[in-house]
Amino acid sequence: MIYPDLSNSPNIQGIFFRGYVKLDHTAYGMFRVTDRLAFQDWLSKLLKADGITSAAERQPDAGVVNRMNIAFTAAGLKALLQDGFMGESYDHSFTGGMVAPERSRILGDVEVNAPQTWDWGCHDDIHGVLMSFAPSREVAETRLRDCLSANNGAECTHVTFGRLEHTQHEPFGFKDGISQPVLDGTPRAKKLRTERPDEARVSIVPPGELILGYADSTGALPETPATSAGLDPLGILPPHPEWSERRDFGKDGSYLVLRTLKQDTDAFWNYCNDAATGEGEDTPIALAEKMVGRRINGDAMAPNATPEDNNSFDFTDDRDGKHCPIGSHVRRSNNRAVNIQSADVSLDVTMRHRILRRARIYEDAGETGLQFICFNASIVRQFEFMQSAWCNNAFFQGLQKEVDPIIGTHRQAAFGLDAIDRYTIPRSPYRRVLKKLPQFVTVKGGAYFFMPSLAALRFVAQSCRAEQALKTPLNTPGTA
Repeated sequence: MIYPDLSNSPNIQGIFFRGYVKLDHTAYGMFRVTDRLAFQDWLSKLLKADGITSAAERQPDAGVVNRMNIAFTAAGLKALLQDGFMGESYDHSFTGGMVAPERSRILGDVEVNAPQTWDWGCHDDIHGVLMSFAPSREVAETRLRDCLSANNGAECTHVTFGRLEHTQHEPFGFKDGISQPVLDGTPRAKKLRTERPDEARVSIVPPGELILGYADSTGALPETPATSAGLDPLGILPPHPEWSERRDFGKDGSYLVLRTLKQDTDAFWNYCNDAATGEGEDTPIALAEKMVGRRINGDAMAPNATPEDNNSFDFTDDRDGKHCPIGSHVRRSNNRAVNIQSADVSLDVTMRHRILRRARIYEDAGETGLQFICFNASIVRQFEFMQSAWCNNAFFQGLQKEVDPIIGTHRQAAFGLDAIDRYTIPRSPYRRVLKKLPQFVTVKGGAYFFMPSLAALRFVAQSCRAEQALKTPLNTPGTA
């Protein structure tokens, strides 16, 4: 199948394709809509001034001081669209919200990760997030607060910050961001197929796996949010692919997951130092690498990988996990090809659960971690599946009472699993079992959002006035 090149689309918000690598700081502003009409008027003005960055805008030059993107929760879209919000057409995890009890169980947000312990998102009262990217934290925050003001019909309820790490190393010290899905049809996908076909095989996904409105790996269109055609008199949105009387609100949009993750770097390295025997590969760094599933410099641990080409591998030659442990963070997060019916079938299954990440470092009051963002066409099938079936599955691929050693929840008394704090490193002749792992990563906040296209944002901006026009009776002869 031939896919369009979406990498410079003027209708897709820029953060999906752009890392804004020249804008080192980010302010994430959680907000509530306090005045629907005032907010929509502000949004309309912002869009007319090109205040929301699209993928068509190239990486910022030195003179550019700010880029902005926006996404909404289900509560936010309902507040703004009202009757135009058709909740049944959205991903049900999105409409239910991240802190719903059933979602908390699926995500492992229990015990130390329970929403009631979070700094933000715990009350499920957020309407949206405005993301402001700038050269400095001060500029990012100032621009954010200028936008989220009472005059613009919004109340900023919480601000959290992110910082770009140009060395690409996350707080534990490991090189990060190496393995990302690549959208088919883009110049990067074409280059991969030509120059690195093995990497292309494990990296390229159809656009519909991450962006709504395009075919996914099954050849079908992913389910997409709908809205009333009557609220779109200007024809801003395309027709819905399933309902002729509705408009497609989802096309060129994506579901966005945002989570603030605190990383306890002292606990991580103290544990590795205490557990290491110093014999052979039993050093602190070697144990850390076995838990993460990559070398600290980013090199892959699979036997068929090379330092020069460390993203083309799969695990078909390491089924027992003696090179990269089966329970490691990298292997749980992206199984690649391992063992179902065949390597190709296994890879096809894995690719249905890929996510596109946009993380930045978070630092606050002595804490450090990640502002984790990911995009997916289905929160249920992608992010939540990865969290529940892979990372927090205590019996993953034959393991016994183990979860992801890095991001897994090591205490899950609600499931009768009070102590799942061990980690197995396969070795010959005897395996190495690490015990009493502390909680290295803790959730500090989170929410599910939908990031609309630029066209859908224009629809949001005019929906209140369109609704009023529908409710206003026309003056006919003899009635005036």
